[in-house]
Amino acid sequence: MPAAVARQFTCVSLLLLAGARQAPGQSSGTEPLRKTDLVRLLTVGTIGSAELAALVQRNCLGFAPTERDRADLVSLGADTALLRALEACARRTAPAAPVPVQRAARPRPPRARRSPADTARRVVAPHAASPPPPVVAAPPRVAPRPPLSTTLTAFVLGVGQHGLVGTRPTLPLVFQVRDTAGGPVSGEVVALGVTNGRLGSTRALTDSSGRVGVDLTLGPKAGATVIRATVRTLVREATLYPEPGTTARLLLRCGDTPVERRVSFALESPVVFRVTGQDAFGNAVPVPRVAAATGDKGVLRVDYAGGDSLGGVVRVTPREPGSTSLVVVASGRREDITAVVLQNRDSGASCPRPG
Repeated sequence: MPAAVARQFTCVSLLLLAGARQAPGQSSGTEPLRKTDLVRLLTVGTIGSAELAALVQRNCLGFAPTERDRADLVSLGADTALLRALEACARRTAPAAPVPVQRAARPRPPRARRSPADTARRVVAPHAASPPPPVVAAPPRVAPRPPLSTTLTAFVLGVGQHGLVGTRPTLPLVFQVRDTAGGPVSGEVVALGVTNGRLGSTRALTDSSGRVGVDLTLGPKAGATVIRATVRTLVREATLYPEPGTTARLLLRCGDTPVERRVSFALESPVVFRVTGQDAFGNAVPVPRVAAATGDKGVLRVDYAGGDSLGGVVRVTPREPGSTSLVVVASGRREDITAVVLQNRDSGASCPRPG
């Protein structure tokens, strides 16, 4: 009984739907179906799939089904038969290609019949006008640089001073740049180079007074340090004089032979040592006076320790065969040497008797 009532309700709904949508000049029940009609019939669920497909084939559709419309109907229970009926109806009622409308033609009057509520209307916006090309600003004109003075552009402070190797000069080394009118030239690039020295920076910019300070370390060799400053086409040089540093070690020579830790003598052959100093960079340091002593005076005796115009001097005499120590002290440094006195004079002493 409930199924019969539901079927009767569906038939009444279809009759009411056809009567409500009847248009003048059409017979009852042939009005094309809208999407809302299909949604309502699928939602009620009292009409069979074959009957609903037959209804679509008979009445056709009042809208062009899209992929989204098909997905919505499938989610409500549409089967393959209903979808084929939709495709067949869509092919029968496919609209002809629209004829382009001339702009000068008068607009058509609006249709009396309203478009279905579910049909979307596509509005094509007119093409926007292309923006004008960007205006490229001309690069700013660079003011010409003033010509430089060949006499006033030079090192003006710290030239010719002396200092120890490995240290900075006592006075700052300053380079200045002037134009031909004598005014300072600021913001000028100065390239720096050095021989026998080290620079903190090889490029500098002149300040508001047209000057740059040179970060310089003297050495490592004693003698001369030459600094070059190049600005545009001008090259200027300054010379400073590094001197040896403090004594780092003592050097002993026996004639032309350097003495390293051990020396041998022939018996009863007096020997003279020359003593010089050396700084941490290997520069020779003058040693005005020295002191010397031996561990065993019976083996080796110190006859003289002092200095002359050439530096430190130590004179010793081997007295008997044996081995002892020779200690030399100068400029706050000490050297310990092993001294060996040989029995035979012809046994090849490393420090022979001076001729």
